[in-house]
Amino acid sequence: MVKKTTSKKTKSVSKKTSNTKPAAVRHKKTKFNWDVRTWNLAPLATLGPVGFFPKGPGTMGSLVALPFAYILNHVSIPLLWATVFLIFAVGLVAIQQYTQDKEEKDPSCVIIDEVVGQMIPFMVIIPDFMHWPMLFLAFGLFRFFDIFKFGAVAFWDRRKNPMGVMMDDVSAGIFAGFVISMLQVVMVEFYGM
Repeated sequence: MVKKTTSKKTKSVSKKTSNTKPAAVRHKKTKFNWDVRTWNLAPLATLGPVGFFPKGPGTMGSLVALPFAYILNHVSIPLLWATVFLIFAVGLVAIQQYTQDKEEKDPSCVIIDEVVGQMIPFMVIIPDFMHWPMLFLAFGLFRFFDIFKFGAVAFWDRRKNPMGVMMDDVSAGIFAGFVISMLQVVMVEFYGM
């Protein structure tokens, strides 16, 4: 009788262990987390090592943006707009993550805002006008407004938070885009280009 009871217990224990798969064999389905705030985006704020360039990291950020803005302007203006909005949204999170433990809320190494700002003038350039002079003009105007900080650029520059960091460059880009738009109007109206 005793032996029979023991074998029943052993049988039920072996049944339990045979149904359980080892951890290595079991595959858990993991859902993709769409909440961007949980991703580690901090390295994007500085564009990796680019933001630590010893001389003029802001200028370097603008130079990085130029070829992408130039190509997207030729490929598709709506795609350029979508790219700027995407970089803006991701950039806000990246800046927040990068600066959250730091005293300085707008360090010079954070240059994703320069990328967004530099791409904005290209959103208004007519692709037929996109030649080297216009490329240099868009670059020069953006850097001018970003450095000298008139009006809205200065207003946003005083806000020491991710939105302020991003919006001062967005404002500089909008000013540069406005000047380029006016120049294009003059070229079309008076010179028939």
